[in-house]
Amino acid sequence: MAVLLFWPYHGDMTRLNGIVGLLVALGCGGGSSPGGGGAISSQALSGTIGGKAWTLGTAESNAFLSEDDTFWVDAYAESFTPCTHATSLDTDNLILTLPKAPGTYGLSLALTQTFYIAAGSKNLAATSGTIVIESVTATTISGAAKFAFNADNSVDGTFQATICP
Repeated sequence: MAVLLFWPYHGDMTRLNGIVGLLVALGCGGGSSPGGGGAISSQALSGTIGGKAWTLGTAESNAFLSEDDTFWVDAYAESFTPCTHATSLDTDNLILTLPKAPGTYGLSLALTQTFYIAAGSKNLAATSGTIVIESVTATTISGAAKFAFNADNSVDGTFQATICP
């Protein structure tokens, strides 16, 4: 299942999850997500966002938006020093909700992964697919993911994110 959201600010996952739940409850969510099943690639996290090729450059957590059991992680194609806020919010990126404990997790309304398309400020929330958390240290979270909203918004591969203070 995938949900299309038009959200001018992509920094509030609590409200985003509430809207996703409301849309599904009202029957506005639709269809299954392609790319959510099968083996996860061992290559770097990559795919398409907004129909354009995308490959992970930098991923960093947001301590303010993280919760007790999940990290909020912003993943960008650009490479920069993590935890410096050195990127613009006007770039396509992923908003990852990553569990803080190692394991394999299926996506759901409680555990979504979001494609942010800068053109039009669109958030597309994937609710099917898989996240694998391999390790969590004081400074990094490592794992793999495979999920999609549709053919123009899908990713597959491994990641490492810096945990920001």
